[in-house]
Amino acid sequence: MSDRLDLPQSKLVAIIDAQLELARVGPSFGNLMDRAVLKAAQLTGADGAVIELVEGSEVVYRAACGLAEAQLGLRMQIKGSLSGLVLTTRQAATCTDSETDERVNREACRRVGLRSMAILPLLFGDYAGGVLKLAWREPRPFDQDEVPMGQAITDMTAAMMFHASQDGAHVLQRKVTQDPATGLANRSSFYEQLRVRLDDAITRGGHVGVMVARVRPWRKEVMAELARRFTAECREGDVLARLGGDEFGMILSVAARRSIVQSQVSRFSHAGNAQPVLLPDGAKIEPVIQFGSALFPEDGKGVSDLLAAARETPPATV
Repeated sequence: MSDRLDLPQSKLVAIIDAQLELARVGPSFGNLMDRAVLKAAQLTGADGAVIELVEGSEVVYRAACGLAEAQLGLRMQIKGSLSGLVLTTRQAATCTDSETDERVNREACRRVGLRSMAILPLLFGDYAGGVLKLAWREPRPFDQDEVPMGQAITDMTAAMMFHASQDGAHVLQRKVTQDPATGLANRSSFYEQLRVRLDDAITRGGHVGVMVARVRPWRKEVMAELARRFTAECREGDVLARLGGDEFGMILSVAARRSIVQSQVSRFSHAGNAQPVLLPDGAKIEPVIQFGSALFPEDGKGVSDLLAAARETPPATV
């Protein structure tokens, strides 16, 4: 704690404000981690940040912002990485230039687009269950209190996740991959599964269909009811997730051509608008739902490109 006490008062106040913001997030670990990487990047001036959680012999990017956002859901081997060293030693580590540091996975750094980084352990008691990585596009020294400021956010995040880790890995896994309000997969889980589908499609020369649905108003009761309706319309192999406050995402298991994807958009549209949403107080809401879709490989080659294309599709509003 001594390094943190030596910080200037303005930075200490910023850390406290960030920690209070994290404390107000609530029970959603997905939202907690999303907020943590954003606040850590803002406090330290990093170009991006990511939370990697341990799953077996790999780490999975469960939250990401900035230059790392496109890698959300990515799986990486722990062995041979600087993250692996931090997980083993439970001590923070820095890399001033990934092109010259022999401890790092150079190809992975190039894929993300980073040249320097600080990696901070997420400690669940005595166990390092993951890391928070701060990333910069250019080589740089670490002389602006980046490590203690980032570690303060990391420690707060880990503390809020600690009790779930005590309940077992399966409980923690559920909390970090599930949206608590709807019971659906969350954004990181969706990205992870979409990466798997795209890799498979590349291997076999197939297609992948993606659909997004944006909802107004997106209050909790509306999203929960629409999640139920959309789930009832899913075919075997479809993946339905809540990507954000107002947005659902769907990976379509049947997507051989665009006309098939469009027919499924119509089917989900009909289900979502079959009847108003009844609220607990007896009031009714008729949500406005905008749908967009995209088809791999025609509309995009990667996760981010494909979702961007789906969001940019002239919306079908029903």
